[in-house]
Amino acid sequence: MAGLMLFVIVWLFWRWQQQKRTEQRLETALLELERLQGQYGANTKELLRELSVLLRRVAISEYGRQRVSGLTGAAWVKFLDEKAGKPLFSGKLAHLLTEVPYRPETQAETKAVLQAIREWIKLQRGKQHV
Repeated sequence: MAGLMLFVIVWLFWRWQQQKRTEQRLETALLELERLQGQYGANTKELLRELSVLLRRVAISEYGRQRVSGLTGAAWVKFLDEKAGKPLFSGKLAHLLTEVPYRPETQAETKAVLQAIREWIKLQRGKQHV
């Protein structure tokens, strides 16, 4: 019985530590989002490219390289929406996130993308990632 109790205590401590590390990573991602917005605010193409990299980096850290790295286009947007639990990136934002950053010269409204990414990161708090 004492062994079982010790196991439960160790497991609870481990889970608490993992949750704490996740919170720190997500908080760092939100700070990076703000930094990128300030640095590239007027340069839409570069901002969208950097936001895409940030979003992928956060997804990899939360869900693992195997599940995330091969996702592109519609599959990437579907994954993001599934992990958000709602359609954050479908429609116009999907286009801004998956195509616009890779076109030669493009101007686009980034406010909605910034808000969607911010919300997605916040929604990852408290989720169990497998």
